[in-house]
Amino acid sequence: MSLNSIYQVIIFAWQSFWRNFWLSLVTITIIVLALLSINSLILLNVVSDKAIDIIKEKIDVSVYFRQEATENQVLEVQTYLSSLTKVKEISYISQQQALQNFRQKHQNDPLIIESLEELEKNPLGATLVVKSKNIEDYPEILTVLDNSKYNDLILDKNFDDNKIYIGKIKTISDNVNKIGFLASGIFILIALLIVFNTIRVAIYTHQKEITIMKLVGAANWFIRSPFLVESVFYATIAWLIAIGLTYPLINLIQPHLTNFFLDQTFNISQYFQDNFWRLFGLELLIIILLNIASSFIAIRRYLKV
Repeated sequence: MSLNSIYQVIIFAWQSFWRNFWLSLVTITIIVLALLSINSLILLNVVSDKAIDIIKEKIDVSVYFRQEATENQVLEVQTYLSSLTKVKEISYISQQQALQNFRQKHQNDPLIIESLEELEKNPLGATLVVKSKNIEDYPEILTVLDNSKYNDLILDKNFDDNKIYIGKIKTISDNVNKIGFLASGIFILIALLIVFNTIRVAIYTHQKEITIMKLVGAANWFIRSPFLVESVFYATIAWLIAIGLTYPLINLIQPHLTNFFLDQTFNISQYFQDNFWRLFGLELLIIILLNIASSFIAIRRYLKV
């Protein structure tokens, strides 16, 4: 294909774009909405993943020992658990510290404080706070502990409540993703249908030029190419507009995310910037390919060449 032919194809496509300006505007708007819905889905995924990661960091298992368990026995269990490869760290809370923590927690409840004062000795046992390297490792760590010789020293463990909490967070995240995928799919389908009809209208408005090109022996690819290039125009312009709208939206919600997570290092704008071509480049490629496919179907059906 010569440079002159490429130039003519681009000019023809550009003229067709402006000839049906309002239809082109509607087409671009729908594609922009599709891209914004995808970007919103990505944003929700990143935020929900961050939320789950923060919760995972705060999740631990408290192993409560019986009152009669001695300090040496508890420290022996600590040494035993520390030898497990899936254990990240262990904190030891003595009986005295456990009682102090309990008093502080219930300092505004005089009935509980008075009940403690009436007891002759500390009713609480020592506690080991265990953090694993991965949240999925907790059941295995606790199973090992249950099957060990130290199980009789243990009064209770609080992992079940944490497991339910994590499960709820993941369920919410999964539901958000499902809704996002559904919304994105609907917008993409609508965009493809509108591109299909826009190209069909473009073919109709250029019938006279197409007939002349046929009569002078223009190649089929030369007749088809402007309409395919026009679909690329729609995708590229919509992609640029979507990027232009996405970053102000991100900057608008960034302070709220910082306040919510209490983490200045979590910068969603920086995430999109660092992954610009992986996210936006892939979006551009996919939307161009989908537009070309939709246009090609319209051309084959309505352009008998």
